[in-house]
Amino acid sequence: MIVDCDTHAMLPDAFEYMDSSFARLAPKLEFSTEDGSYDVVDFPGRPEVVPGSFPQARTGNKLRGAAFVEDRIEDFERLGVDAQLLMPNFTGWWSYLIEPELGAAMAHSHNLSTLNVMKSYPGRFLGIALVALQHVEASIQELRWARDNGFSAAVVDHAYPVREHPYGTSLGQHRELWPFFATAGELDMPLFIHNVLHGHGVLNCPRVMPLSLDEMTPSDSHINMVSLIYSGLLDDFPGLQFIIAEQGVGWIKPLAQLLDTKFERKPRNFASEESGGRASVIQMRKASVPTDIRARGNHEPPSYYLRRNFSWTIETEEPELAEAVEFLGPDRFLFATDYPHDDPGGSMKWRDVELLAANKRISEEDKELMRGENARRLFKLSRKFRPSLTVH
Repeated sequence: MIVDCDTHAMLPDAFEYMDSSFARLAPKLEFSTEDGSYDVVDFPGRPEVVPGSFPQARTGNKLRGAAFVEDRIEDFERLGVDAQLLMPNFTGWWSYLIEPELGAAMAHSHNLSTLNVMKSYPGRFLGIALVALQHVEASIQELRWARDNGFSAAVVDHAYPVREHPYGTSLGQHRELWPFFATAGELDMPLFIHNVLHGHGVLNCPRVMPLSLDEMTPSDSHINMVSLIYSGLLDDFPGLQFIIAEQGVGWIKPLAQLLDTKFERKPRNFASEESGGRASVIQMRKASVPTDIRARGNHEPPSYYLRRNFSWTIETEEPELAEAVEFLGPDRFLFATDYPHDDPGGSMKWRDVELLAANKRISEEDKELMRGENARRLFKLSRKFRPSLTVH
């Protein structure tokens, strides 16, 4: 059985389940019957534009199945994929900058739309719940509702831009999110971290994109992942499981080795060190940040958490895939196509099953884990789980 762990859908009825007080503020979408793409023709509740931000303007859709379920089923039969997880298609409407109550109402309506598809095709579609993390209490309630209604996971952004700090900072910096993470651990609900900016500029990007300086700086998504480790979050909640989507895997080994090397070094107190009677520039810079803020909260080397608390969706054409599997072990990787998008991970979507099968550097046993067994374990799918094409 093959389970696709990264697909996107924008269902036409996504915002039709909001009560009247919020419905008038919801996005109004117009869909193309040719390729399933959509335009946000009106969004009365859209948050104010943050100066310097760069919201996404295109959906990346090129297939009707992005919006229309029957076409989607035909496409996945062509792919040779048995079941798929449905993640929102966030472009043009989603952001943590949305007013919290409105964001929570939009998320719940979107989830109800997904639930309808799940019920119509049991096992064929597995839900990934949207949560409005700018409203922590509502997100906790939504997470519990999603688990009770058979959703397999939830999805969060890779940064946390809210009205109080609109440019965003990494999730690990925000202790106010700990109750949400505690609930995810309690419910054994994996959390996808999606590697796309959902309508706002964050962290490094505005600073380093001029002159393509982002080619040699850590990505915002990598910074966020490390923050989850260094914050001590995964020591507090060791059962938490994160799924890193759409980042590829070639960077995992070099980053893990670099972080492990730095972890093994004895911490230095730059505030008191001097070189030749005068502090170096680097020492002065580090001394300017209080030690308690700079301190790492993790008790184990970073690679320990990568092997215990993280999984990755794969891009079957990526040359480094076999090396990453050897480094972390095959049980941390999940088959994915990024359907219906035309980005590098999705441009070869019609050959993804074939390309994984043809990879001679990965054993057949490991391929079988990635195709579906890892998903079965992570999302608690029973051995009797079998996708159905019967409409209920």
